[in-house]
Amino acid sequence: MSGEVSIHFTDTGDGPALVLIPGLGSSSRSFDPVVPVLSKSYRVIAVDNRGTGRSDAPPGPYRIETMADDVAHVIDSLGVAPVAAVGLSMGGTVLQSMLIDHRELLSAAVLLSTFPSYTAVQHAWLDAQLAVRRSSAGPLAVAAVGIAWVLTGSILGDHERLHAALELRASDPEPTGYEAYAAHAEATRTFDRRAELPTVTTPTLVVVGAEDVLTPVSQSVEIGELIPGSKLVVLPRGGHGVLLEYQSRTLAVVTRFLDEVRARNG
Repeated sequence: MSGEVSIHFTDTGDGPALVLIPGLGSSSRSFDPVVPVLSKSYRVIAVDNRGTGRSDAPPGPYRIETMADDVAHVIDSLGVAPVAAVGLSMGGTVLQSMLIDHRELLSAAVLLSTFPSYTAVQHAWLDAQLAVRRSSAGPLAVAAVGIAWVLTGSILGDHERLHAALELRASDPEPTGYEAYAAHAEATRTFDRRAELPTVTTPTLVVVGAEDVLTPVSQSVEIGELIPGSKLVVLPRGGHGVLLEYQSRTLAVVTRFLDEVRARNG
């Protein structure tokens, strides 16, 4: 429980604890392809942000800082602090807030395919996502509207693979409802803690795919410049979904950083 809200998480594997925080409107299921790999070396704790998966979906509006408090409560309840954490897209803003408000709970942070604040293009993209979700479009159409912003041409140009990816998204057994998605959207639109990022002291890795058009490289560069001592890695291939489309290369960068931090900390 976080206040009066029940936050669900999965807990898989043994080893150092690693918390995974998903993106806008997504649940811990978005990490299903990588959990089996990571759980060979880590105790992987994947969180359903409020409004998604099996977590409670209280009425909005939500704030990124509230979702950061939710994750902090999970870490506290498990008694695993300090932990390493990976925040993907909106999950990266949740993790940025934790780096500021709950730094004592974190040993290392990976900000993956994320942003420091929204641009005009991102606001327009989000307007489109909300519009299609308000319409009578089915889940396959909803998935189709967003997926071109996530994957690269290597999949988008292969309609058999692309259709399989769309069907996988559309078959989510616990889809996020419109009201919760809109609450996530408002939290995302209003997030901006750039003025406080220079106070971060936790070892931080910022990772982005060179082909990311939704959260472009420039945004990761900005985050990296604001967080003292952070490391920026721009992967040569991959868009917003680089973790899934180029899983091995992305995980190699992430785990190498986590191993280096753990070695320094003894």
